[in-house]
Amino acid sequence: MLRFTMTAVNRGTRSDRAKATRRRIVESAYGLFCELGYPATTMDAIAEAAGVAVQTVYYVFRTKAQLLRDVVEFAAAGEHDPPPVMSRPWMAQALAEESGARALAIVVEHGVDIYARVAPLRPAVQVATAQDPEIDAYWRAVTAGRRAGMERLIEHLAHHDQLAPGLTPQRAADILVVVNSHETFLGLTQECGWSVAEFKAWLYRTLCLQLLSDPEFDRPLIRDRAT
Repeated sequence: MLRFTMTAVNRGTRSDRAKATRRRIVESAYGLFCELGYPATTMDAIAEAAGVAVQTVYYVFRTKAQLLRDVVEFAAAGEHDPPPVMSRPWMAQALAEESGARALAIVVEHGVDIYARVAPLRPAVQVATAQDPEIDAYWRAVTAGRRAGMERLIEHLAHHDQLAPGLTPQRAADILVVVNSHETFLGLTQECGWSVAEFKAWLYRTLCLQLLSDPEFDRPLIRDRAT
C-alpha cells in the first residue's frame, strides 16, 4: 500500500488551501478504497476522513467515479498532479537510450513500481469498471494509453536495430503489452508470492530474451535480488 504523509491543512492563499483540500480528499479516498472497496466507500466516509464537509467532496470531484480516477492517478505516480507517463523524466531517458537492454531496464524499474503502487486499488477498480460506465471508459483509455506508450518504445528499439531478427514491431508490442502488465504482476506477486524485486528481475530477463537482438542483461540497472 502506498505510504505517504497526509497533506496538512494549508493556511496560505485561497489557491493553496484549495489544492491542499483536494489532496487530503484524494489521500483519504485512497485509504478507504483500498480498505473497503468501491461500493462500500461512501462520499460521506471520505469527507469525514479528510476532515471536510461532504458538499466539499462533491464540489471538487462531482462524482465518486471522478474521485476514483484521481486516486488511481495519484497512486500510479506516487505523487499529486503528475504529468502523463510519456512526459516523465524516466520515460524520456528510456527513449533516449540506444541500448535496448538499458531502455528496457529503465521501463521495468519504473513501470513495475507503478504496478506495485496501484495493486492495492485493483479490487476497487475491477468492481467499479463492472458497475460504473464512467470508470469502465476511463480504464479502457488507460489500457489504450499503455498500448500506445509501449508501441512508442518498440518503435524506438526498432529504429536502433535492437529488435530480435524476424520480430515485427507489431508482434514485439503484443509481447510487451501482455508480459509487462498489471495482470502478470498481480499473478506472480499476489498469487504466487514473488517479491517485487523478483518480479522485476524476471520481467527484465524475459523481455530482453523475447525482444532484443542482443539480449545481454544490463546488470547495473536491474539486479537480481532473488539470488
